[in-house]
Amino acid sequence: MPKFTLKKLIKYLLIGIPVALILWFFLLRPKQLTSLVRKVETENRIVSRTVSASGQVKANKQADLTFMSAGKISEILVKKGDDVKQGQLLAYLDGSTQFQTSQSYKDARDVAIRNKELYEKEKETNIKTLGGEDAYSIKIRQLSELVSQAEASYQAQLSILNNSYIYAPFDGTIIEVNKKAGETAVIGEAVITLANVSKFVFEISIDQEDFGYIKLEQPVKINLDSYDSFDIYAKIDQLPLTANTATGVFDIEIPVAGDAEHRLAIGMSGDAYIDVLSTGNDVRALTIDEIFYDVSDNPFVWIVENGKLKKLYVELGVEGDIYTEVKTDVKEVVIPAEDNQKLTEGYFAKVIN
Repeated sequence: MPKFTLKKLIKYLLIGIPVALILWFFLLRPKQLTSLVRKVETENRIVSRTVSASGQVKANKQADLTFMSAGKISEILVKKGDDVKQGQLLAYLDGSTQFQTSQSYKDARDVAIRNKELYEKEKETNIKTLGGEDAYSIKIRQLSELVSQAEASYQAQLSILNNSYIYAPFDGTIIEVNKKAGETAVIGEAVITLANVSKFVFEISIDQEDFGYIKLEQPVKINLDSYDSFDIYAKIDQLPLTANTATGVFDIEIPVAGDAEHRLAIGMSGDAYIDVLSTGNDVRALTIDEIFYDVSDNPFVWIVENGKLKKLYVELGVEGDIYTEVKTDVKEVVIPAEDNQKLTEGYFAKVIN
């Protein structure tokens, strides 16, 4: 059996130790885990949040006018584009039968009034005939009651007759005439559409979640599809008390006006942007992609401390559309260098910018 001499032992050690160190370095040494990150500085800017909604231009007053009775249309006195005044007669049905009936009720009322007046004119004679003041007073009350009944019947018939007419409820312009003379009108069917085209509103619909942010006097920017480079600036001046029963959304009308080069027309579509939250002044801010949240929904940012990644929990202020206010004093953060890359606390950070 060969014997190891001291010289051989030293020789083997001199060869083996470097080999072992090389193997350990490449195979067994704990790896330093590293993440690629980009450095981002906080910005000083105004942070604002908007609620946006599509809508269209409408007249501030618009009404579909209908007959309250069915029948044949005798005449329509206006055409599309005509300007009309409040109370102006616009159309009427063939109401000859109703007119004759109302005349009969009017005649009956007039007879009742005349009978009472004649009876009162012969007061002294009638008192003697009836045998006293009490009997005369009773008779007068009876005649007065007949007059009241006749008047009520006449007014009721007049109401029926008036249902055969359409009058302008306000000053405006005829924008639609949907029927012609000689056609039959159905109760509730729109015959004429009247609008006040001297004043306009932009109507939008806001869902339940966003409506809570909307307040009076909030500024609104409106961009119409017809005028891509022209913005209308307005304010919320009224809020609905109820949601639309059919859709469940809140319809809001915003007063708007054009100018000589940008005339408004009913039906123009566009988008409204309502400023619902704002810092008012420049604040420390990061974009929404530069702020992270843990499993408990607590916000934090990534920073580099001693070459390693570390979570820094932060206090947020106004959360805007793009930027969010960061109240915690931090000037520089890091974010993943690649999309869908996950950062882990304690990993070494390699900044690539």
